[in-house]
Amino acid sequence: MPSRDSLLARGLEPLAAGLWTLFVLVSMLVAAVWVGGIGEATLEKWVSNPDLRAALVWLLAHSDLGWITLAAANVYLSLATSVGLATARRWALLILGAVIALAWVSAVTGFPLGEIRYGLALGLKVGPVPLGLPLLWFSVIIGARDAILRFFPRAGRAPLAAGVGLLTLLTDLNLEPLAAKLHGFWFWPPHAPTLPPVFDPPPAGCVAWGALAGLIVLILRDRNVAASAQPRSWRPAATLAIFHAVFLATHAARRV
Repeated sequence: MPSRDSLLARGLEPLAAGLWTLFVLVSMLVAAVWVGGIGEATLEKWVSNPDLRAALVWLLAHSDLGWITLAAANVYLSLATSVGLATARRWALLILGAVIALAWVSAVTGFPLGEIRYGLALGLKVGPVPLGLPLLWFSVIIGARDAILRFFPRAGRAPLAAGVGLLTLLTDLNLEPLAAKLHGFWFWPPHAPTLPPVFDPPPAGCVAWGALAGLIVLILRDRNVAASAQPRSWRPAATLAIFHAVFLATHAARRV
């Protein structure tokens, strides 16, 4: 008799396949926007109809959040089919809660991310933290974990955590200049009221995200998951690869 997890995997696969196709298509659109530097000023030149232009401006303003949300949905569904719904839910809540806590503490105390402030591009906020931020790091951390396990399937607890921490750190290094300088995901208040906002992150920020990811993975790894016979989807690792492809292409085109 098929196990409950295998039945769950079969039931979720059509939904996962459709969401993955949508994510890939949206990723292509986002890549075009990021690489081409398409913004409201560009649409004013290209689109003469004011109503159509207003609709496109709205879609453009919400495209990053939609992209990140689709990424997180794909990663979560893939996780649910490989480790089970209860475990996937527990892991997601742990990651989302830890990311919100780190960002919230930093916004209030200035440590370890500096006195960071978040813009509107990542959606509505829980306190000072936009909802898109934990969704982004959930996709990155689970994607990094999947990538390490694909190259090193017998990786122990500590090497796995170290690998995920390193990949997360590199992801943050790749993303930071684009997120702050080009898209206004976050910024830092100036040292004086007459100065403009600061868009260069403190060095400790990348280390903090890497350390948090490694610590989380140390908690996520357990015997039941390690011994699971359910096949792992390649989509979490592919999601991380798509993120990096978009970021690198934008770096090359925009010279950020």
